Amino acid sequence: MIAIKGFKQGLLVIFSGPPDEPWLARLRELEAKLSANPGFFKGGSMAFDVKAMPLSEDDLRRSVALLESYEITLWAVLAQDEATRARVRALGLADRLTPPEPAAAPVTHRPRDVARIPAATPSPTIEPTARAAPAEEHHPEGTDGLLVRRRVRSGQVLRHPGHIVVIGDVNPGAQLIAGGDIIVWGKLQGTAHAGALGDDRAVICALEMSPTFIRIADATRAPRPGERRSRNKASSAEMARVEDQQIVFVAWDKAARISE
Repeated sequence: MIAIKGFKQGLLVIFSGPPDEPWLARLRELEAKLSANPGFFKGGSMAFDVKAMPLSEDDLRRSVALLESYEITLWAVLAQDEATRARVRALGLADRLTPPEPAAAPVTHRPRDVARIPAATPSPTIEPTARAAPAEEHHPEGTDGLLVRRRVRSGQVLRHPGHIVVIGDVNPGAQLIAGGDIIVWGKLQGTAHAGALGDDRAVICALEMSPTFIRIADATRAPRPGERRSRNKASSAEMARVEDQQIVFVAWDKAARISE
């Protein structure tokens, strides 16, 4: 089972399950996740937490090559096995979640015939893992998110496996990509992709909803210029959500309460 969480340096992939499970099976599961949402991961940095699983040098090189094929940088591997940690360091990867040193560049050598993982029977469907693990009983229930207190300008991209909350405007040409919901406490004029890991229950909310393009899971909508102008004059905040496989806009204060 794979869980993906966000942290300051990028994305953390947590591999749980029996330590004796073949690493190739784990990589096939990860590749299915990457291929289903390549735009979400492209250009990002990733770290692995492999728990007690022992990994060989070839396992690590296969991992680097797989991520490279999706334009993702593997820079750290957390492992409980000391031999695995030694191999991680020998390949120039970090073995803890600290910012990577400039000299410790990730492995760039692509081993022959391992850039792609051999085809196999598809793994069972993985539920979206961007949501944080259930909290302890004595804590309020919550989910992982990214809070940004500034304007998101043209050319900037915010990507997070959980929710994204922006206190400020999102300019045309800016992009928000979230595994969960997107909330903009301001004008949304750029593009927004909620539920990027496949959650069609995700929503996009903004005080002023005027996006150039929005997407929720696999549903897309590009508002026409006339529609955007009329929406700019809306007197209330709006929510975009999926109904009957189509994205619809509703007044935020009139939207039905979303069930858990």
